[in-house]
Amino acid sequence: MNTPSSLQATFANAVAAYNAGRLAEAERACRLVLSAKPNVFDARYLMALILAGLGQHKQAVESFDKAIALKGGVAEVLSAKATSLQALGRFADAVAAYDKALAAKPVFAEGWFNRGTALEALGRNDEALASYDRAIAARANFAEAYNNRGIRLQEMGRSEEALASFDRALSIAPRHVAFLHNKGRLLRNLGRQLDAIAVYDRAINTGAAFPEIWISRAVALQDLGRTEDALASFDRALALRPDDVGILVSRASAEIVAGRPADALATLDRGAGKPGASAEYHALRGNALYELDRYEEAIAAYDRALALAPGYAGARTDRANALRVVGRQEEALADYQAALRAEPGSNEAVYGRGTLLLSLGRFQEGWPDFEKRRTMGGWEKREFTTPEWDGSEIFGRTLLVHAEQGLGDTIQFCRFVKLLQGRGGKIILEVPQSLRALLATLGNVTVVARSEKVPLHDAHVPLMSLPNALHAGGDIRPGGVPYLFADPAKVEAWKDRLPGSGFRIGIAWQGNPNARVDSVRSVPLAAFAPLAKLPGVTLVSLQKGHGTEQLESLPEGMRVETLPEDFATGPDSFMDTAAVMANLDLIVSIDSAVTHLAGALGRPLFVALKRSPEWRWMEGREDSPWYPTARLFLQKREGEWNEVLERIAGAVAERIAVATSAAEPA
Repeated sequence: MNTPSSLQATFANAVAAYNAGRLAEAERACRLVLSAKPNVFDARYLMALILAGLGQHKQAVESFDKAIALKGGVAEVLSAKATSLQALGRFADAVAAYDKALAAKPVFAEGWFNRGTALEALGRNDEALASYDRAIAARANFAEAYNNRGIRLQEMGRSEEALASFDRALSIAPRHVAFLHNKGRLLRNLGRQLDAIAVYDRAINTGAAFPEIWISRAVALQDLGRTEDALASFDRALALRPDDVGILVSRASAEIVAGRPADALATLDRGAGKPGASAEYHALRGNALYELDRYEEAIAAYDRALALAPGYAGARTDRANALRVVGRQEEALADYQAALRAEPGSNEAVYGRGTLLLSLGRFQEGWPDFEKRRTMGGWEKREFTTPEWDGSEIFGRTLLVHAEQGLGDTIQFCRFVKLLQGRGGKIILEVPQSLRALLATLGNVTVVARSEKVPLHDAHVPLMSLPNALHAGGDIRPGGVPYLFADPAKVEAWKDRLPGSGFRIGIAWQGNPNARVDSVRSVPLAAFAPLAKLPGVTLVSLQKGHGTEQLESLPEGMRVETLPEDFATGPDSFMDTAAVMANLDLIVSIDSAVTHLAGALGRPLFVALKRSPEWRWMEGREDSPWYPTARLFLQKREGEWNEVLERIAGAVAERIAVATSAAEPA
């Protein structure tokens, strides 16, 4: 039989067990008390706290309500009930319960703080911030409230205030690792990577085993281009959490950004078979395989990523890119469309779709998407005081067309200036100095060098936006080819200066080595040996700068003539190249500015292209609608150039034979 004294002892045992964290024992003791005295407020309140501690929040709320029915208006009970309501995801009900608690006890720091967290969950950031301020007003040294306040301010874009709030939290708790982490992340977002690293180091020096600090430190180091230091920091995180595949993913991402896909793949393979191989893991593995030219394996990796996350727009776009390389264009187009359904604003998917459409000859559809090139790496945004031209009437106005990206792009797209002529406006074309004299041969346009002061104008437009602004559609040869011309005087001057004799072929084998695609588009000079073996053929180097060092180590029996040292050295260097080309029988080149120049001049041209060339060379073609005098020779296998040059040599031999036959008397 339960006596008052024994019930008091049982309740005391329940309280002691609860305070000691022995919740199951506390629950048994408390239930004994409630079975005898169901309307004891203290027992009902304790039972609610115990149930909340056990994670049984629905039952806890019921018990809190019973306690409140016995004694309403107790702030601590209302606040505790609100906490269980939050755990159940009932945030609006939680706020209402906190409001009742705070009405009963306005100076209640924990109540204001917890109310702020519930308001955060509802997206009511301004109110959450005000609630944290009330918590701080109730307790001046409330470090957690300063920290949460900083997080809210940061998300609201009030970075300096957020930084001050984090500093205030750290003045109260200077070794608090989470506070230091939050401040470090804010500093990194502000572009203050060195300051962020210093803060992360403070956190590390506390001795806390907190892998997230090492990860954030690694990302900041990666921002600074300190790849090796970043990888070492990721390794410290892995030492603390060796089975964390997410850390391996972050480490591999750094290696891919650093241009080390083989290392990235090795890092990811360390996570093979471990739990936690996410869609991101498989997608990143696909990216590494793609960069290693292992396209079918990349597609399989993307498939695994998409099986886990069908709406993963990035993986869908990357899969489309890989599908294009292996010739599955319609599937690639479908993947770009699927990526855009999942993420309508994906610049990568729009740009990828655009270049694919252009490569398929669907120009009218492709040009608008091609505008997304401005969001890709390598595009320089120019600042002008004039508006960008939208294709409207230009009669009586001056339009500045400014070149962008590479020299080859400028030569290819300057043809669209022809569509502006005759519209009654003045056209100024701004180009690199080396192209100025050459592009002046377009006619009816004022050509200025990029190095000069920008002339007065009414509107401006990037050169490669002309076909879209002009709604050019499939009109990619306005005015025909050639549309650029060599200076006749220079042509004549170079006629007697060219080395060699017979059938002279100008060759170019390397592009800009700083361009990301150069490693797969450039050809070793030695691969041109089959051309040098053809009877009556003289190879003439059109190469300048990078790549010319290969002339010193030619295979035995191979000869390449070089031009005088003053070739293409002046400010109008491309006019020199054009004049030399006018005196050559054929140009054989990789995908470079030399190729575009030969095509724009209408010179006979053979182009050696990688297996999956850039969109401008179209899909599955041996000719080019851009350059009717060009013939295209694509790799049959990735990285295999010798076979390509053997085919080119065979085609040259046929060309010479036809020319010789035509020259013979009947």
